[in-house]
Amino acid sequence: MNNTVDEMAAFGWDDEIEYSEGGNFTLLPEGEYPFIVTNFERSNYTPGPNSKAPACNMAVITVKVTAPNGDETTLKEQFLMYEKMKWKLSQFFVSIGQQKKGEALRPNWQALLGAQGKLKLIVNPYKDKKTGEDKQNNRVDRYLEPEEPNYQTQQTAAPGYQAPQQG
Repeated sequence: MNNTVDEMAAFGWDDEIEYSEGGNFTLLPEGEYPFIVTNFERSNYTPGPNSKAPACNMAVITVKVTAPNGDETTLKEQFLMYEKMKWKLSQFFVSIGQQKKGEALRPNWQALLGAQGKLKLIVNPYKDKKTGEDKQNNRVDRYLEPEEPNYQTQQTAAPGYQAPQQG
C-alpha cells in the first residue's frame, strides 16, 4: 500500500480535522525485508522508576519496510545511546553500510534519511492496555549485514562534485 499525497498532508494548528476511524495498518509476516530510513529525530530518554537504562540521548529512527508483494509498514525505532545498547546501534549502522564490522564509527547522522538496509521482522503479540484485546504488531528482531557491503564514506562533498580523474 503506497501513501497518497492526501495521506501525507500535514495539518496546521488551526485546521479543521474530519473524523476518522483510524489509519491503515499493515501487519507483515515474519521474515527478512529491505528497509529505507524515512525519518530521524534527536531526543532524550528520561528513565521511569523501573527503568534499567540511564538518562541518555536517544535517536528515534523511522523505517519503511516493503514486502515483495508491495505491502508496506512503517516502524519507529528508539535507539538508547548508552554503553549497554551500542550493539543495537552497531547492528543498524552495519546494515546501512556506515560501519564495518569490528571497527569503531562516528555516525554520520545527516546521512540517515534515505539510507537502506535489510532487517529481520517479527510479529509481536501484545495485550491492548485500554481494551484488554490481544493484538499484534511488527517489531525489528535485528538489523542484518549487507550481503555485499557498500560502506559509505564519512567525507561529504558538495552535490554534483566529482573527484578529478587520475591520469
